[in-house]
Amino acid sequence: MNSVIVLLELEPATEVIDSAEVDIGARVRWVHAAGADPDAQEDPLPRTLCGLDSSEMEHEHYRPSGPGDPWYPEEYRGRRCQECDAALRG
Repeated sequence: MNSVIVLLELEPATEVIDSAEVDIGARVRWVHAAGADPDAQEDPLPRTLCGLDSSEMEHEHYRPSGPGDPWYPEEYRGRRCQECDAALRG
């Protein structure tokens, strides 16, 4: 795989404020990886490396800055998908 696209699986977040649900924005549930579409390198393939549909995920425009850097942004270290991680190492 030449290029990896980092995708965010988001979890809608709401809070009850004054007896009403208020949307406070989406939170990152998991960070996944997908291969890049060979015809459009900025677009992910239809499935992540762990087999999920990538069309509902948000594209995280992250690229490692050098060799040995993780495939995911460091702030999401605890939220990286272990299956995607294993597929990239394997």
